[in-house]
Amino acid sequence: MATIDERLVPGPVPGDLGVYVHFPWCRHLCPYCDFPVAVARGEPPHDAYAAAILAELAERVDAVADRRLVSIYFGGGTPSLWRPDRLAAVVDAVTARFAARAPRLEITIEANPADCTPPLLAAWRAAGIDRVSIGVQSLDPRELVALGRDHRMGDGAAAIAAARAAGFASISADLILGVPGGTSPIELPPHVATIAASGVDHLSVYELTIEERTMFGKRARAGELVPLDEDTLASLYEATHHALAGHGFEHYEISSYARPGQRAIHNSLYWRGAEFLGVGTGAASFLRDPGGGGRRVTNVRSAPKYLAARGDERVAEVLTSDAAELADDLLWLGFRTSDGVAAGALADRPDLVEWLVRSDLATLVGDRVQPTLRGFLYADQVATRAVAR
Repeated sequence: MATIDERLVPGPVPGDLGVYVHFPWCRHLCPYCDFPVAVARGEPPHDAYAAAILAELAERVDAVADRRLVSIYFGGGTPSLWRPDRLAAVVDAVTARFAARAPRLEITIEANPADCTPPLLAAWRAAGIDRVSIGVQSLDPRELVALGRDHRMGDGAAAIAAARAAGFASISADLILGVPGGTSPIELPPHVATIAASGVDHLSVYELTIEERTMFGKRARAGELVPLDEDTLASLYEATHHALAGHGFEHYEISSYARPGQRAIHNSLYWRGAEFLGVGTGAASFLRDPGGGGRRVTNVRSAPKYLAARGDERVAEVLTSDAAELADDLLWLGFRTSDGVAAGALADRPDLVEWLVRSDLATLVGDRVQPTLRGFLYADQVATRAVAR
């Protein structure tokens, strides 16, 4: 059975761990969202949910307490709806469990633009949060309406400015490309450059994906929503890459751009095959096994079920990988990043390397096989070929 040489995996060192905390409530459900979320009828159960999170942490964290904590990430849902004192309680509970912590412990909260008010931003910073990821999505009013967002054109830019004034160490923004009914599909949305120049140091730029279980999925099946074609999306993707490169951003993962030194620590754990502990509704974890494999554990997606659950009742799914399967995962995940894969990991796959280079999907840079922009565009095909034996 194959084993994994950790030296071939760039990024976080073995033993690094991130903690993901999922807050499932939103003010309303966006029509494209397939995450485990629920619409809050009135105030979400701030205290009850925090108590459930702290209980799950107490039950599970001892198994990973010898790791080095490098990140805490509050995702959702809309964690910016959670009362700041409850966010602070979770931060305190997590950090208290780890004797070893990274010199800069990255603590991120996802936030809707409308929630980025000076009082809340100050309260998040007081709680220890040093990075805010703002769901701008677009500055085009037509696109915001099409996406069903609860904020309007000026809110995204105002939120970024407010976060800068509040002194966050890092500010990220999410953008969505390829929104039907928005900016002309043959042009790069002008707000891409506007956001790049706004003071953010990280951008997550996603092509709109129509998920089957969503309202957009229902509308697409009924012929009421027509997604942009692949060629148009590819043109938008390439134009975005070049525009952001011109503003000094590094395209370091398929959908992620960062200024030098500002790559997302937490998200990089996923792409590098590092360990992470997920708590909360629908949260996922990945932990290594001594034999070289790993376990992926996913919690129930229902907030009421999560709140009522105890122990293993929270778990909806457990998937195990042996060392060879995990090595394949690390291979295709590596090709999603600009760092690529160590050439040594492909020493027995000269045919794969030759095909990647000949097809302009990757280049050899020193001792690494690194994807090109074309390689990012055809990442699914690269992944299929990389794990084929």
